This record gives sequence, C-alpha cells and structure tokens, in this order.
Amino acid sequence: MQATLTETGLVTKIEGNNAWVNTKAKLACSSCQVESTCGNGILEKYLAGKIFISLVPNQLNAEVGDEVILSVAKSSVTKASFVVYFMPLLLMTSFAFIAEKLFVSEPVTIISGMLGLSIGIVFISIYNRFVAKKEHFMPKMVSKMSPNSKTSDINVNDFKSIKIKNL
Repeated sequence: MQATLTETGLVTKIEGNNAWVNTKAKLACSSCQVESTCGNGILEKYLAGKIFISLVPNQLNAEVGDEVILSVAKSSVTKASFVVYFMPLLLMTSFAFIAEKLFVSEPVTIISGMLGLSIGIVFISIYNRFVAKKEHFMPKMVSKMSPNSKTSDINVNDFKSIKIKNL
C-alpha cells in the first residue's frame, strides 16, 4: 500500500466528470514547540488562511457543498518538493562554482549564479507541465464526509468570495 497525504476540501463547482475542490492551507506546525524558528513554521504563517483550488475527477459523484477527502501519493509530493527546492539551488551553485573557477571574477560569478537560478526556475516550469497531467501527481477524491459528521475546520463562508474562471 502506498503512503498518501490527505486533506479535507469543499466542492464548489462541478464541470462534467470533474469537481473544483477548495482546501485551506494548514501544516502540522501549530502543535510543535520549535514552530517559530523552523522553516515550515515560518511557511505556515505565510500560508495561513490561503485557499487552494484543485480540479479533481469526481469519482464519488460529489455535489456542490459536499465536503470530501482528497488524497495524493506522498512520493509525488516528495519528488515535486525535491525538484522545486533543490534543482534551482543546485544549478545556481554549480554555475557560480564553474564561473569562479573559469573567470576568477566576482561579478561574473554572481551573474552566472543568477543565470543558473533562472535556468532552474525555467526547469521547474517545464517539469510542472510534464507532470501536471500524470495521474500519480494528481489529487484523488477518496471519500465524502457525511452531512452529520462534519468535523473539519472548513468554513463555507471562507469560500464564498472565490469565483472560479473557466480555463
């Protein structure tokens, strides 16, 4: 069995066989003692209250207003995180190191490092297009919450002001 990450979301729109599901950003940092000094804790403060909108296959015949559980493979999140965080830094330091050895000029080293970082960002964009439609990287709707057991912290009013544009 593959390890997965789950999140509760609210169905806000149905389009054919797909559903637009809104989820609220939350990390597990609020219960951690080093939250204020940890990178994830800082990230959580930035993301607090942010709403993410996902288009997922409506395998459960969910309707607008239903709360659903979304799941994504943990390995997919790990791979994507590696690419997003590590590749730009690797390219930046590699370009800067090579420039320093070849040109022994600080301005050239800095410009080369920024070029490597830029190439890393372009690489992320290409990678995103490549994996965006792969089933392994897409969230899946795994269950509907029953109307009587709404125990999530989703507040329908948080989503009222969001308008979904047709892409």
